[in-house]
Amino acid sequence: MRHILVFIANDISRLRRKWLTLPLILLSPVIFAALLIWMLSSFLEFDEENNISVGLVNLDNSEATSMIVAALADSAEVAEGLEIIEVTEADAEQRILKNTLAAYIIFPEKFTEKMMQGESSELEVVGNPDMQLESSVISSVIDTVVRHIRNSQANILTINHYAREFGMDEEAREELIFQEFVSQFIQVLSSDTLMNEHQTVQNFSTGNMYFIINGLFVIMSVWIYMLYIALMRDISSNLEDRMRVFGVTFLSQGIAKILTIGTIVTAAAALTTFGTLKLGGIELPAENLLRLLILLALYIFTTAIIMIIIDWLIPSFKISVIIQLTVLLLIVLFAGSIIPRIYFPLYLDSLFEYMYSHQALSWMEEIILNGRFTMEIDIMTATLAAAAILFLIVSSLKERRLL
Repeated sequence: MRHILVFIANDISRLRRKWLTLPLILLSPVIFAALLIWMLSSFLEFDEENNISVGLVNLDNSEATSMIVAALADSAEVAEGLEIIEVTEADAEQRILKNTLAAYIIFPEKFTEKMMQGESSELEVVGNPDMQLESSVISSVIDTVVRHIRNSQANILTINHYAREFGMDEEAREELIFQEFVSQFIQVLSSDTLMNEHQTVQNFSTGNMYFIINGLFVIMSVWIYMLYIALMRDISSNLEDRMRVFGVTFLSQGIAKILTIGTIVTAAAALTTFGTLKLGGIELPAENLLRLLILLALYIFTTAIIMIIIDWLIPSFKISVIIQLTVLLLIVLFAGSIIPRIYFPLYLDSLFEYMYSHQALSWMEEIILNGRFTMEIDIMTATLAAAAILFLIVSSLKERRLL
C-alpha cells in the first residue's frame, strides 16, 4: 500500500505540473462533442412515426382460428406501432415484393384443433428480406403471443381433464374448451401485453437528450485514453532494476495508475453528467443518481484496466498507443453510442449482449430517458472481474520478465 500511495501521489504531482494542459484534456472532447451534438440535432427530426405493417394468413379457416385472426387484426391500437391486416397468402407475397408488408404470419391448417388437443402447432413468420429490423420486431411480438398461447393451452388441458373426470358430455366439453381458448386469447390482446412484455426501445427517437447522453459516454471514454497517455512514460531497464531492488512491483504501479485515472475520470464524468441533467431540467432521485455513479465507475475502471493490460502486453510504445486507441474505439462503437445497436447487422446482435460498455450505456439511457429504478450490472461485473484477474496474471508475468 505504501508503494501504491507513493505512485498515486507521483501521478497527481505530474498532473499538477501539467495544470495548463489538464483543462484542455478535459474540455477539448466536451467542446467537440457539443458541436457534433448540435449539428446532429439540427439535421435530424423525430416527429414522424411509421407503423410496421404485418399480414395474417389463415390457412386453418376454423371458427376459432378465424376469431383469433380477427381479434389480432383489431388489436392495432393495443400493439402500438403495428398495423395488422388479414390477407391471403398470395396477397401477402405480392405485398412483400412491393415492400408494403414487413412480414406475414401463417396460421397453419388444424391450428386450433391441435392446440386444444395438446399437440404442438407452430406459427410461421415470413419476413421481408429488405426489412430485417421490422421483421425482428414482429418476431419478438410473436414470441409473446406464442408464450400466452402455451399458457392458455395448459389451462385448457386442465379444464378438459376435469371435465372428463366429471363426466361432461363430449359436445358440451368441446364447446367449453373452445370458448375458454378464444376468451383467454382475446384477453391476452386486451391486456396491453402484446408489445410491453417483449419491447424494443428506440431511445434515439427521444430527441436531443439521447445525443447528449451518448456524447457524454464518448467524452468520458476519450478522457480515460487522454489521461492515460498523459501519465504514460517510458521507463528504462536500469530504472526498473533499481525500483525492483526497493521492492517496487508492476502490480503496485498499475493499481496506482488505475486508481488515479479511475477516480479523476469518474469524478469528472459524474459532475458533467449530473450538471447536464440539471441544466436539461431532468430531476432524478438520489438512488438513481447513485445507480448512474455505479455504472460510470464500473465502466471507467474496467476500461482503465484494459488500457494498462494492453500497455504491458505490447512492448513498443507506438504500437501500444495505436492498439489502445483501436480497442477503445471498438468498445465505444459496440456500446451503441456512435451508431445505435439497431443499425448493426443481426449477426452482431449477440455481441452487444455481452459487451460491458453497451450494458453501461443502455442502463444510463433507461435511467435518464425512461425513468427506470432498476439496473443490471452482471456483464459489467463479470468483465471487471475477468479484467482484474488478467491484470494480476500479466503483472506477475511482467515481474518474472516473461513479457
